[in-house]
Amino acid sequence: PGRGDRLLTLVCHDLSEMNAETVYKYVAKDKAPTDGYQHAAHVMVYAKFQEKLFLGKYDCKYAILMQLRFDGTFGFPGGIVEADETPEQAVNREFEEETGMGLAVTEANHICSHYSAETKFCLHFYAKAVQLPVFHELERSVLNTADWGGEVLGVARCPLYSLPNGLGFPAFLKNQFIGNSCEQLVYAIQALALMEPDDLQQAIKTSKQIVNCYVTAESVKY
Repeated sequence: PGRGDRLLTLVCHDLSEMNAETVYKYVAKDKAPTDGYQHAAHVMVYAKFQEKLFLGKYDCKYAILMQLRFDGTFGFPGGIVEADETPEQAVNREFEEETGMGLAVTEANHICSHYSAETKFCLHFYAKAVQLPVFHELERSVLNTADWGGEVLGVARCPLYSLPNGLGFPAFLKNQFIGNSCEQLVYAIQALALMEPDDLQQAIKTSKQIVNCYVTAESVKY
C-alpha cells in the first residue's frame, strides 16, 4: 500500500456511499493476489481538449473515453486476463476487439491495481494519452466492431467541468459504474493531474448532494 493507498483514500473517500457495496483494496501490481483470483485489465484513453463550452465559460480540459456496457453500467475498455496473458497483453487484445484500433498499452501506463476478497477479482487499470484526432477516430471506429450493439452499447466522454445545480462532472458521477470503475476514473484524474485537486474534491462532494438532475430553463442558466 503506502502512497497509492493514501491517494485512493484521499480522492475516493466521498465516493463510498455512491457506488457498489463491494470493497476493492489497493495493491501493488507485483503483489496482486493470484491463488483463486480472476484478473481483469482496463484502460482509460484520454486526450487534451482545448475547446470551451458556452462562449468560453467552461473549460473541457480533457476528453476521456468511457463505454456504456451491455448491462447498463459505465466502464472502460478491457476485460478478462486469460491464463497465458499478462495484464498488458489482455488489455491490448480487449481494446482492439472493442474499439477496432490498436493502442500499445505498456507497463509504463499502469495507474493502479485493486482486488476484492469478496468477489475474488483483481483489477488492473491503465491510462494512455493520445492526440485528439486519434481520439476522434477511436470514437468512430467503435461503431464498426463486432462488439458494437452487443457488449458495447455506446461510447461517452466524461465531462470534467461543473455546471450550475451540480450538472457536468458531479452529475456524471451519479451514474452506475461497473466494479470500481468510478474509483478508477477519479484515481486516474488525480494521479494524472487532469483536474485541480480542489475542483475534484468539490465535484465529488457536490455529486453526493444531488438528489435528482431534473433540469428546466428556469432552474439552470449555463
